[in-house]
Amino acid sequence: MSTHGVEELKSDRNAFSLEIQSAVRSELELILSSPAFAQSNRCKRFLGFVVTQTLAGHGSELKERTIGISVFERAIDYDTGGDSIVRVTSNEVRKRISQFYQESSTSHPIQIDLPRGSYVPEFRIQPSRKEPAEIAPAPKIQPVPVVPPISATHEHVLDVENGEEIGAANTHDLHLKSARISRRRWIGIALLATVITAAAGFTVWKTETPSKFPQIWDSFLHSNAPVLICLGTHNLTSRNTQANPETERFIDLVLHNEIIPVDDVTVITSMASLLGKKGIPFRVVGAGQTSLTDLRRQPVILIGGVNNRWTLRLTQDLRYRIERVERGQNKDPIALIVDSQSPGSEPWTIDFSVPMYAWKNDYAIIARIDDPTTGVPMLIDAGLGNDGSIAASELLTSDILPNHMKSDPTCNGKTNFEAVIGTEIIDAKPGPPHVLRLQCW
Repeated sequence: MSTHGVEELKSDRNAFSLEIQSAVRSELELILSSPAFAQSNRCKRFLGFVVTQTLAGHGSELKERTIGISVFERAIDYDTGGDSIVRVTSNEVRKRISQFYQESSTSHPIQIDLPRGSYVPEFRIQPSRKEPAEIAPAPKIQPVPVVPPISATHEHVLDVENGEEIGAANTHDLHLKSARISRRRWIGIALLATVITAAAGFTVWKTETPSKFPQIWDSFLHSNAPVLICLGTHNLTSRNTQANPETERFIDLVLHNEIIPVDDVTVITSMASLLGKKGIPFRVVGAGQTSLTDLRRQPVILIGGVNNRWTLRLTQDLRYRIERVERGQNKDPIALIVDSQSPGSEPWTIDFSVPMYAWKNDYAIIARIDDPTTGVPMLIDAGLGNDGSIAASELLTSDILPNHMKSDPTCNGKTNFEAVIGTEIIDAKPGPPHVLRLQCW
């Protein structure tokens, strides 16, 4: 099928000559090595698999379960309804392909596309040159009738507008009337053309201009399952006491385990309000009752730092990571944000042995990543203390952080980011948040 000079090659193996296959593989290498894909191994594996399978003539076999098993190592009988990794990744791949071609300044003899509603890619042959415009035949020159000059003896002239005869004395008025009519027509045509051009331009800008910096919430808008909000919890049992599942009572679980701080409830309230406005469904679970399998089924929001075991685990491979150190006989904990690329630098620290009235600052990590461990998009709001989490949520639910990334040239064209946030504590309340460090990739 050809559309506007672009030939689409479907997944019929017979349609792929050796030259076409070579060109598609070269284009695939360009895409996977581009900034749009360089930092997402999950998207690279997905696109590489579906393209090579299609070139091999197996396009009809590209189903959600097949991709989940082959690319993401899911079990043969895994629940595709509960685990949305293939659907989420395909949406992410489409956005990255669009970003690649929008930012590319070179020509592409073949373009790779992943149509919505399908996991089978299409290969589109681009015209190598513009077709010469058809030359319209020159209009035939009609003989111009000789009109005798107007004089007082010509009593009647034909009114071309109405097909009536008018007196020669009104001929000058007729010429003025025709000029006005023509001028009005041309003005109307020009205004109409301007409006159409402006409307078309706005539509193209609205629909085709890609985001030039990381978007916080885009990956959560197209999920086929409710977003999972995983809250950090506290355990009030003695450090020396090990819970026994066989003897644990309901009162032990409710009053001593899975305790959620009030400040974290404030954070989740702000998050829930924003998710509701964006029409994003969600559900809330405690980190202590959440497994890695649970995290793999849908996009995830992690709230809490040292009290959220998944935050501690999933930030270990990031540049800025949270660590918890216990010292002294009482094992009083210290929470730190460490820059793994600058081992000798001073970490951002909270000492939990210090009375809270003496706290001067709190810190947090904010991150939006395509997490390789879970295979899903993840948003992290991780304060060392509760004030840090509140300050971080203020940035996540406002335009402050997006505007900061928009003005940072290192974030141009990137999809993931991590930031270190600081806030001054005034009268035991967090002050305005500040972005201390920012990295985009």
